[in-house]
Amino acid sequence: MKIISSTSNQYIKSIRKLTNRKERDRSGKFYIEGIRLIGEALRTDFPLESILYSSDLLTSGFGKNAIEEGEKKGVDIIEVTKDVFLSFALKDGPQGLAAVGIQKLVSIKELHNLKGLWIVLDNVQDPGNLGTIMRSLDGAGGKGLVLLGTSTDVYHPTSVRSSTGALFSLKIAKMSISDFCEWNSMEHMPIFGTICGEAENYRKYDFPQDMILLMGSEQKGVGKELLEMCEGLVNIPIVGSVDSLNLACAASIILFEIYAIRQNR
Repeated sequence: MKIISSTSNQYIKSIRKLTNRKERDRSGKFYIEGIRLIGEALRTDFPLESILYSSDLLTSGFGKNAIEEGEKKGVDIIEVTKDVFLSFALKDGPQGLAAVGIQKLVSIKELHNLKGLWIVLDNVQDPGNLGTIMRSLDGAGGKGLVLLGTSTDVYHPTSVRSSTGALFSLKIAKMSISDFCEWNSMEHMPIFGTICGEAENYRKYDFPQDMILLMGSEQKGVGKELLEMCEGLVNIPIVGSVDSLNLACAASIILFEIYAIRQNR
């Protein structure tokens, strides 16, 4: 196997470009870094174009096994020098294992007769929040996520990292707000919105088995048009001087309350 030793190699250049959303959208690819994430992608059979490693940096036995597993699954395995790996690595002290993934989004036509717990995010802007929400959604037994409007990219490197692999297990879709409204008019899945104002305490609500939790952007919350579609509105009571919680924290609190309700049925 030939080792790539030049940072000017065309494939290496294309990997560095994946930090740019336009390039991710154009290519349909995204960058993954870290032993845990790549192990989870392989476990879930998430489509990977390539796995890249540096033998000078990769010391983990689990990481080396991941390379072997990827090779068995037909993933292109590429060895690079330490300097080349450092030229595209995003983490300080990288572990020497990275991959190029193929974006995998669910089309609106596939979102028919949904079951279980879903979350819909209206114009969420922070990729770290998005990744953490995916992590909590998966941990609470959720099925999928729909991003509306101008939401941040689910394949942003920070979102991918913050999801700790949940990205590979969840069904994920993107659509406009108007398309979502049209979809809901046909599917009629119960939607429960979250607001900072007057609403039902989230711990007093008997959430149904199949439902959508709707949450808004960090700055503006859920838009009026979407709130009008909700079967119910809930909030998290807050005391003290703060007037709101971080979006990912609020989502995690409510998601695990929904999980607890289901466990007690």
